[in-house]
Amino acid sequence: MEDIQITTIDSENGRKLGKYSMRSMALPKISIAKQLPYLGGLEDVSMPKRYNRQYYKIQQPTKERDLINDKEVFGSLTYNYEEPYEDRKPKDLVGEDAYRSYYHTFKNIKRILEQNQFDNIQNSVQTNLISRSEKLRILPCKMGLIKLKGDRNSLTIQNQKFGDKYVEVLSEGLRTLPAIQDFNFNHNRIKEYGASQLMPLISKQARKIEFQTNLIGEKGLDSILKTLPLQQCKIQILNLEDNNLGDQLIIQLCRAMCKNLSVETLNISKNKISNNVHQSLKQFIEQNDTLLELYLRWNSIKGSGGVEIFKALQTNKNIKVLDFSYNLLGCGNVISAALRDFLIENKTIQHLDLSANSFTQSDCAIISEALKQNHSIYGFHFRGNFGYIDSKGFLIIDSSMKNFNSIHIEQRIRGVMPHPKPYDNVSRFEKVQDVCWICDCWQMATFEWIPNQSGACFDEPIFIHFDYEGYEPIFLGKPDEKGHFRTHRMIPTGDIEYFYTANAIQIASQSAPIKQHIEKFRTKVSIADQVVNVLIDETNLESYPKSKPVIDDWYPNYDVLPRTQDPIYIPAKRKKQKRIWTYPISIWAPKYKFDTEDLLRKCFERDWLCCKITKFIKKQEEQDQVKELLWQAYKPMRETYRFYASVNPTGDVFSMSVNPTSDFVNQCQLIDQKQLKLADVDLKFIATCSASSIDYKGNYRNPERSLVRYQMMEFLVRLSDDKYVRFNPQINIVQATKMILDQCMPHMSQFDSHKWRAERYFIEQCDDVCKKYKWVVDYVYIRNSSKKVKPGQPPFMCLDELKDICNKANLYDENFVERDVNLAFNLSTLTQIDELESDRLFQMQWIEFMEALARIAEKYSPIPIGKKEEKEWTFELRQQQPLYYKLEAFMIHIINTLVDEETKKNWKQPTISMFDEIEEDEYY
Repeated sequence: MEDIQITTIDSENGRKLGKYSMRSMALPKISIAKQLPYLGGLEDVSMPKRYNRQYYKIQQPTKERDLINDKEVFGSLTYNYEEPYEDRKPKDLVGEDAYRSYYHTFKNIKRILEQNQFDNIQNSVQTNLISRSEKLRILPCKMGLIKLKGDRNSLTIQNQKFGDKYVEVLSEGLRTLPAIQDFNFNHNRIKEYGASQLMPLISKQARKIEFQTNLIGEKGLDSILKTLPLQQCKIQILNLEDNNLGDQLIIQLCRAMCKNLSVETLNISKNKISNNVHQSLKQFIEQNDTLLELYLRWNSIKGSGGVEIFKALQTNKNIKVLDFSYNLLGCGNVISAALRDFLIENKTIQHLDLSANSFTQSDCAIISEALKQNHSIYGFHFRGNFGYIDSKGFLIIDSSMKNFNSIHIEQRIRGVMPHPKPYDNVSRFEKVQDVCWICDCWQMATFEWIPNQSGACFDEPIFIHFDYEGYEPIFLGKPDEKGHFRTHRMIPTGDIEYFYTANAIQIASQSAPIKQHIEKFRTKVSIADQVVNVLIDETNLESYPKSKPVIDDWYPNYDVLPRTQDPIYIPAKRKKQKRIWTYPISIWAPKYKFDTEDLLRKCFERDWLCCKITKFIKKQEEQDQVKELLWQAYKPMRETYRFYASVNPTGDVFSMSVNPTSDFVNQCQLIDQKQLKLADVDLKFIATCSASSIDYKGNYRNPERSLVRYQMMEFLVRLSDDKYVRFNPQINIVQATKMILDQCMPHMSQFDSHKWRAERYFIEQCDDVCKKYKWVVDYVYIRNSSKKVKPGQPPFMCLDELKDICNKANLYDENFVERDVNLAFNLSTLTQIDELESDRLFQMQWIEFMEALARIAEKYSPIPIGKKEEKEWTFELRQQQPLYYKLEAFMIHIINTLVDEETKKNWKQPTISMFDEIEEDEYY
């Protein structure tokens, strides 16, 4: 069979598109003209019959496949790629797909409108927005209906300044939109025309209508007025602030609200409301039972109108939030009685704002007294009037102030929700003012003083001092059945610093986190009938993050009631001579730490671990026996070391050099020129020093040519070996150690630093001196505790600074030398477990500095106050005086030599000792 060649030609430009060939389908007597219409002109075209059955089987699948392809080609030619009925497809209003759908509609708006008109399809929201914008010849805008995120049932377009034209576009979009419940159109320049188109579309379905700072006018308000009295009304929040409604429209609104059953929040602030509306407001407040929040801010309601309104509020049981700020309630001087009755009788209001109402000072005083009887208002605002709100909710009247400086701070009340940016109008360490527990999100905290756990004080009175209260004292009251002192208070969020005072002594609780102040300062606090100078050196520091709000679902979350008075401490009138003095009430009790057996045991174990005794005592049994002997003698041995180490320290490191060590050996009468000579002592001294040179080489706390604490007992064991074992092999090292300790003990027993404390220092009279002149100790310590302090390190006093103090005070003479200062410093420092890895031994703290002054006064022995003319005071007579006389006179000497004139200008020089005064009244 011959191939039939068919050429296709483009009808427009005559270009050849391609050639196709057709072969016979191997079917007998089939005319091509009948099967192919486009070959109808060929009359005598036929296909020959083929009898090759195998060839027919091969061609049959090809024929069927060609038929299927022809159907696909025909279908593709007849198929229309245009997507019909664009607005019948579901379109999202929130998300990225919503944005893409909007822009797709914008690009194809003409085709979509034609299609909708031809097929009678309702326009979508996107189509209505875009088509209306084109008709008004304004730029298309999504108007908040199409958005990337948010709730599809809310519409928020605040602060957009759209105006009436865009509102007309929005109205067109809302006609086909599913029901939206929350609408926010604040600050949009919407006038009466735009509001009249928008309000009928939303008023019946709306749950929340925010229309602040617009000009809706009478026509815009009309649909709302018609909806409010209806039983089907769903509006719960209605905000019409700053719409210039005026008295007549507000009167109509009040009439509609009298019959309303749904509105819970009504804001008609800044609408030029005058006294002409007060009867309508009163009637509305009396008849409406659903309103919870009423905002009347920045209007012109005067005192006479306010009287009627507050009379209605006096018995109201549903309104919980009232904003009456920036009105003229104080005008006419008639409001005070109505406000007093309202504050006393009403138990429902929880948040009240009366700021800037031109109250007189007498009005403020009446409000303050009435407010004391109210314990239901958790947030009270009174800026712009006489007085401020303190941390407990009391109105404190200040006749010298009328706080106009803060009234323009934009801190408006918002129901019972915390303010997003609470206004802090004071710095730390000053008393806070204008406090609102609700807006500032205060929370309740419990502060507890547990005797012997928080500190040594266990008798009342105990006071607590907060930084946000300006460190004013708060009496903790009587202890509970367990002896604990406790207070529950509302406090601000953030870091709170506080401390306690007991017996006029400032202390920090040991059971709470403690902050060491690098920059110390003094503050005066009034406790009962006395003024106490407090040194802020350490305080308790606790952090309180934001927690749950004060009011939640109109119920308080905390048990502390506003305006709850703190316990008042009234000092008992007791006879002075019957006062029972004990150490726990002294100035030293809170901070001084005694040398307990447990502490000394830790020190001994540390020294035993560092020394090299086990290197030359090989037997474990002998090591244990020698260790036990040294432990029994450890306390006097350590006290002796502290005395001799103070003679000639190596810089700041107290240690025993060769000469003090030789003096110690001589005083113990160990040198007999036979078994032990001075040269032998020097050799043992060098051996002891060199034994630890490898382990502690480069450690400045362990000088190479001096003995430190842990080497003292090693030195004695080496001496015992040289004195007794070397000449008598029958004596072992254990016996030799016992013999040398027995020989040294009479001398070492003389150096008991605590005996001086117990007998001379820790007594009632010295406590009285230290308490009276504590400010002097604070003054000198603060100004002389920074020479060797590193950045970020708490302040401390070094040995050089203590010497400078003695030099400036002109103390050095033939009876008082530098060695006495060294001794006072070393004996006053508290015991440290590790003297090789810590610098605490060289850092004198405040409690140690006070003892050092007492030791210096003991040695310096000044003449008692007022007794200089009695007799000739030799140094021996001065030394025989009690320590408290010496310490008192020494404090006066420090004031005269070290304190500047500005600090001591209010101080009066005493002419007689406090212990020689004659009391006229036996009570105090």
